[in-house]
Amino acid sequence: MRKQGRLHVAWCNERARKPYAKGVFIALELAEQAHEAHGLPYEPGLRAIEKYPPDRFTWICEEEGDSKESVKVRDDRTGRLVVWPRRYG
Repeated sequence: MRKQGRLHVAWCNERARKPYAKGVFIALELAEQAHEAHGLPYEPGLRAIEKYPPDRFTWICEEEGDSKESVKVRDDRTGRLVVWPRRYG
């Protein structure tokens, strides 16, 4: 379970970092999901990418335990950490 979590975290972080290139729509989807997980407002669409940047967030895999709650997403502006509610692995 942790291996899947680490792979998922690496995948999310790679796609949410600039330059977005061909993965821009994946980055936008991750940004929307991260904003939702944190209870933050979000405006969908490519035009809002500067206002709601995907690279605001960092996905983290905690090494303790074997639960699906080991994947979390941190808001790098506030430092707040929440459980990633999306399924992976």
